[in-house]
Amino acid sequence: FGSSLNCFRGGLVVIVSMAPAEVELNYPLRDPSGKPPRTNKTGDDDPDKETMVTNVVRVPMHNAREGEQAFLDKHGFQLVHHDTSVDFDDPQSLEATYYKEMEELVRLHTGAERCILFDHTIRRVKEANAAKGFGVAAKGGFVTLAVNRVHGDYTAEGAPKRVMGLSKPTESGSFEVPPLTEDEAKDIVENRRFAIVNVWRNISRDAPVARMPLGVLDCSTVQDEDLFPVNLIFKDRVGQNLAVDEKSRHRWCYFPGMNFNEALLFRTFDNTTDPSITGRYTLHSAFNDPATAADSPTRESIEVRVLVIYPREDK
Repeated sequence: FGSSLNCFRGGLVVIVSMAPAEVELNYPLRDPSGKPPRTNKTGDDDPDKETMVTNVVRVPMHNAREGEQAFLDKHGFQLVHHDTSVDFDDPQSLEATYYKEMEELVRLHTGAERCILFDHTIRRVKEANAAKGFGVAAKGGFVTLAVNRVHGDYTAEGAPKRVMGLSKPTESGSFEVPPLTEDEAKDIVENRRFAIVNVWRNISRDAPVARMPLGVLDCSTVQDEDLFPVNLIFKDRVGQNLAVDEKSRHRWCYFPGMNFNEALLFRTFDNTTDPSITGRYTLHSAFNDPATAADSPTRESIEVRVLVIYPREDK
């Protein structure tokens, strides 16, 4: 992949080929105790629940539109074309139509037997924000923060728990009726290949993304020993996501000027044991693009998470 300069001028993004831009990313650090660092998601100020320390690292960010095409199985991400007539300001239209469109899109590009969209977040980001960057939207609403901390959404321990959670009712989740029965969830976790794929897109019909774009880490440049878990401390449970040690061999990429009809698929978990599939845990982060101008438009985006259930393998 090469790189480019992304400039917003007069309603257009002008892409000028150049060397990879140097950008700042916030990397979580391993806890000296050897235990997973903790991030406080409870909303209170208890210092014992927050042991996370981040380090600001300057890395080259490559333009993934240039050079070798990226694919889910190798790199962990893939840019595809997708048209939609959904009104993203209408929660009913979003859930009734866009959910089905995304399930079909992911099925098409993964060969899945079944796809279940179980979560979405809309973001409207006007400016760069601090490394904490996590936000929770009210149902039908949006957040104004972009997550600009390097992270992966799931660990080998956490992803099966998330699947089992799709068989239980939840007040705060994206669904009122669980999409899976407990027996179905158990069968998926114990007997099936499954994955979780995110789909990220620009939802502005008026302007391409020119502020706080999303960077993704090429999975083919990451080794298992680079990864470590982070504990997420909620009021009623402890979850996990993934962090990574900064390495010079890592290759960060982004797609400058993403338009409304483009969708970025990236795989955040895959339980496959096939060594030829390296795209299993895609670390990602929003970042402050040095090419962003003062008059660049608000970044409007949606990300969805889709459970991917692959066909049963012949024994």
